[in-house]
Amino acid sequence: MKVDFHCHTTASDGSLSPVEIIDLALKHEVTTLAITDHDTTAGYEQALAYATKNGVQLITGVEASCDWNGHTIHIVGLDFDIENPVLQSGLSTIRELRTQRANSMIEKLSDKPHIKIGNLEDKLWELVGEGVVGRGHFSQLLQQEGLVKNGQQAFDRYLKKGKVGHVGCQWPELAKVVSWITQANGIAVIAHPTIYKFTSNKLNKLINDFKEAGGQAIEVVNQPRHCADINGMAQRAVKNELFASMGSDFHRPEHSWRGLGWLAPMPQTVTPVWELFREPLQQA
Repeated sequence: MKVDFHCHTTASDGSLSPVEIIDLALKHEVTTLAITDHDTTAGYEQALAYATKNGVQLITGVEASCDWNGHTIHIVGLDFDIENPVLQSGLSTIRELRTQRANSMIEKLSDKPHIKIGNLEDKLWELVGEGVVGRGHFSQLLQQEGLVKNGQQAFDRYLKKGKVGHVGCQWPELAKVVSWITQANGIAVIAHPTIYKFTSNKLNKLINDFKEAGGQAIEVVNQPRHCADINGMAQRAVKNELFASMGSDFHRPEHSWRGLGWLAPMPQTVTPVWELFREPLQQA
């Protein structure tokens, strides 16, 4: 059995189509997968028939943006009813916020004479295609235009808070996003908890508020090798009686440090999130 409950396709800011992500899952012998595109379930919908045909168990998934005390937090939803109107309406609202932010970012970047990108707006939307726009698309465009060498430079020079291309966004509150997922009979998971760089006390407060809102799990494993971060999150999962999830947050093959299904084993001290799934995991 090999699983990955956090990855992205061209339905949001990944570089592989939903069908191509299933091909990659087959190549890497991933038996159960959740496509968790940003604020949309389109990737799951486009991949389901192909996954079923090829023996990959596909779990409904999404990665939703929310606000917690002024911080953008990502919540992964797993194994929910995909046609639930409350969840789908909420995700539609977030997608509209993303489009509004992107248009504001286009205006800001276009107003700066030293940022020489001809037809910036057209190029951006061509890059996005039918996906959900995100800052990652701006990062890709800046790289393609030769203004930066990599994604880190794009954020450091242009896109992060305080830089010329940064535009804030008032996402829905964490409790609301968690409620959308749980109302759809799904499992809410705190995604990549170490990425927020919170102090221990602040992370504990986030977990408490998340639990009070009905959240049930935390991403414990998101790295290929066992490390202190995994130990720390496993301890928090046990202490807070949360289930433990695992996912690579895969976006594109050139990110060689983040392969689909390339994950350390789940610690034996935790209760894995798949024990909450309505269908048992598919065995290899």
